[in-house]
Amino acid sequence: MNLPTLELASVTAGYGNNPIVRDFSARLEAGTITTLIGGNGAGKSTLLRAIYGTNRLFSGKILFQDEAIEYLPPWERLKRGIGFVPQGRCNFPAMSVGENLKMGCYTLPAARHATAIDRVTGLFPLLGEKRRTEAGNMSGGEQQVLEMAMVLLLEPSLLLLDEPSLGLSPKMQADVFATVRRIATTGVTVLVVEQNVRGALLISDRALVMEQGRKFMEGPAAEVRTDPRIRQAYLGGNIQQTAA
Repeated sequence: MNLPTLELASVTAGYGNNPIVRDFSARLEAGTITTLIGGNGAGKSTLLRAIYGTNRLFSGKILFQDEAIEYLPPWERLKRGIGFVPQGRCNFPAMSVGENLKMGCYTLPAARHATAIDRVTGLFPLLGEKRRTEAGNMSGGEQQVLEMAMVLLLEPSLLLLDEPSLGLSPKMQADVFATVRRIATTGVTVLVVEQNVRGALLISDRALVMEQGRKFMEGPAAEVRTDPRIRQAYLGGNIQQTAA
């Protein structure tokens, strides 16, 4: 078996004195996409933040590329190759797209900035076209694309995405999902929380289902998306059988 990019062992995490995620274990193999499914308040975003180190870990182990990282601060996890795109706007709205991309390069040597920016504008041509546009003047969907690109500048080996298609048009949602699939083919491991469960499962290799902070189900995405319980709870009891 290949060494997993990420391994969670009995992780319990939350905020203050309130654990939200409880006894959660999972393995993410290199170059795969895993969708994390659950209702509102199930603990999905809390789990992503625990992996990145921005909330409280009560107990458990987090191994990234076989290194224990549960006591490392977020900036050290970033240096090791974990990228996180949180839900909601996290760009510099009064700065241009080009300036935002330069800000995203802040931990890279200056000699690598131009190459990194060229690489992400190749993935997202829209950003090249709007390089001089103020980020705050773009649509919510366009800003989401910018924020993904800012994280990808650092070439993470693990990418955490929290609701990347939220607020996007159906066409841009499809574009984002296709881009996530392309990213994974380069060897990047992706863990995504997504409100468009159908779209995310169709481009994912595996799925994890959370209920009340605990793991309820896991397995290949193709099997999870045809499970009657998942179809009823998240897919309206009906699902296409053809992959995107």
